[in-house]
Parts: sequence; C-alpha cells; structure tokens
Amino acid sequence: MRAGFQIVEGGLDGVLGIFAGGIRCGIKNKRRDLAVIYSRVPAWAAGVFTQNQIQAAPVTVTRNNLQKTKKLQLVVVNSGVANACTGKKGLEDAERMAELGAQIFDLPQKELVGVASTGVIGEFLPMDKIEQGLLNLRNGFPEQFFAHDAALAIMTTDTVPKEHACQFSIGGQEVHLAGIAKGSGMIRPNMATMLSFLACDAEIESASLERALKIATQQSFNRITVDGDTSTNDMVLILANGQSGAHPIKESDSEFSTFQKALNWLTGELARDIVRDGEGATKFVKVVVKGGKNEEEARKCAYTIAESPLVKTACFGEDPNWGRIVAAAGRSGAKFDPNALSVIVNGVSFVEKGMGARGCSRQEMKAVMREKEIEVVVNLGVGEQGFEVWTCDLSFDYVKINSHYS
Repeated sequence: MRAGFQIVEGGLDGVLGIFAGGIRCGIKNKRRDLAVIYSRVPAWAAGVFTQNQIQAAPVTVTRNNLQKTKKLQLVVVNSGVANACTGKKGLEDAERMAELGAQIFDLPQKELVGVASTGVIGEFLPMDKIEQGLLNLRNGFPEQFFAHDAALAIMTTDTVPKEHACQFSIGGQEVHLAGIAKGSGMIRPNMATMLSFLACDAEIESASLERALKIATQQSFNRITVDGDTSTNDMVLILANGQSGAHPIKESDSEFSTFQKALNWLTGELARDIVRDGEGATKFVKVVVKGGKNEEEARKCAYTIAESPLVKTACFGEDPNWGRIVAAAGRSGAKFDPNALSVIVNGVSFVEKGMGARGCSRQEMKAVMREKEIEVVVNLGVGEQGFEVWTCDLSFDYVKINSHYS
C-alpha cells in the first residue's frame, strides 16, 4: 500500500467499463498497429498535448472534440504513420478516423472519439486499412479485447509495452486506475514523442481531471528527456467513467488527494518506463540539481546536464569524466559559485568545492559508472531550490535506429 493506493498487476483490463484491444491492420509489417480504448458509457475526459508549434492533425481534432463535449467514449490510435504535416487532407483523415470510430462502435456523435497517431511524419494515413481494422476490432468486441494488445499496438521503436495499474478506495468502494504509454525516442518535455492513455472507473468531472492531469504530467512526462527533441503528436488522455459505483470525487474531498497521488505514481512509472526504453539506451540516469537560486535555474541546469551528448556518452562508456557534468552546469545559464559546486554520483562524491574529491579513487568512480541506474546529484550551493530530470545514456544503437527510421 502506497499513500492510500495499492499497486496491482495488469493494465487497462482492470478498469471497470473499459475495453481495450489492438490488432494489425497493415500499416506496419508483422506488428500490431491499430488500437482502440472503449468505455461502456461516455466518460469525463481531459488531455495534455504537445507544445510543439507544429501539431499533427489528430492533436487538433482530439483537442477540439474535448473542448466541445468534455467527454470521450472511444479513443482510436494508429502507429506507423504520424499524420503530421499533411495539410487539409491530414485533418480530414483525422476527422474521418473519429467518424469511423463513432459509426462502427455505435456512438451518438463523433465528438466522443479521440484520435491519436504516431510514426513517420509527412505521410498520409491509409484510411482503407484503418476502416477495415476498426471493423475487425468491432467484430471481436469484447471477447477478443485484451489491453496488453492495445499497449503493443501503439508502439513504434519501443522494445517493450508500457502499462501499469493501481487501485484505491472511495467511500469504501474499490476504484481502479490504469494506463498504457508509448515512447522511446524524440523524447523531450512539453511533451515528448509519446502517447499515454489513462482510465479510471471513478467519476471525476472534466475540469478536476484536467487539473489533476496537469499536476501529474509536470511531475512525470515533463521531466523526461532522451534526446532533447519534442514531437508533433504527443498527447496524454485520461477517462473517468464512474463505473465503479463509488460516489463522485470532488476536489474539496480528501479522497481527491488519494486520486492525485495514485495518478502521480501511475504517470511517473510510465514516464520512467519510457526513459528506460530510450532508443539504444543501456542505462537509466537521474539528474538531481539542488541548491539553486530558484526552480527555473535548477531546471535549466538539470536539463543541460541530462541532454549533454558528452555526459550521456560518458554514461554509456562508463567513463567517470565528471568534467563533462560541471562543464554542462557551467553553460546552463544557472548562476552559482563554481568554488561551491559539488557532484555526487550514486552516493559517491566526485566533486567537492569545485574540485575533484580527494577521498574518491578513479577505480571507485569507474565502479559507480558501471551500474545500470545512475543518480547524478549536483549542488549549486546558492539557494534552496531544486529540480529532477530522468534521462538515459546515448549509445551506438541510438544513431543506428534514427538514421534508418523512415
């Protein structure tokens, strides 16, 4: 039990009234590429979307639908083609995805459908394949719906599916919260190249859901970076359908705090999974900056270190070259006294008062760098504010994957 909620096995299958499935419709070779998430009733919904100036057609359509209805009953997701930078036709295709979803799953209006796409930018969706895929999914509903298949169908360069679940009590009634995500490369906050779909069988109205999702996203998906690039398609959607039978959760209730903690945990686990599955990654790296004058300066410093190719390649090569860390901090724009700077890696002091720590041998530092999870703690020594970022190393395989992506 964690802060009022319990971690459970599985994914979206455990959320009452939620059905998720995924199949191969032919967009990609030999892999599932079309997923749907269906709620038995229209669910209160909220979303967080990419802040890239170039936004894919499904981002526009889903945001507009949410603004109109505040609810969703179906989410349709394809992988393999991003439907980004596709002009008027791309927007029409995204609208058509929503229309097809509503028609095939017998929904009263297309605005109850959210759509998402991920894959290669600049290509048009094969709408005939998507339509047939949706028909095939409908024919298998609900007996052939398995949430794990949906988690597989939204993957692109991911090597593993990402899904987590938890449960908690509202007024003595058990409530379930779960989610899936995809993401591996082009990962940078606001948001990253990622999709995530979350569902809860409690009833929480849209405005409260949106506020809770923004808080959770700031502590999770907006704290990860693999390569410093921000995609055009990113979105996180959450649905709350009330099918548990628990009384509605209001922000004024103490139970809302339990929900927020559970949501923070869920998005945090999914975000860390994305980093661990970073393209070509061999190490998970947590960068913690302390002692900043304010949070913004600590944030700048943390991201500069986390996104430094030299720091990331040193992690991959297991090279205890702490000079790369302090150099990145120095160019970050954060103000600090170089003579007060300290760096601790996995509990071992690398830098003290701006100089190499005398009590640590190179052999000890190399042993630390061989660990699969690395925590770099940098203390700027000028204040009380801090910031934490999750990243990974930069390997040969990252270059191979991204030089042949399309």
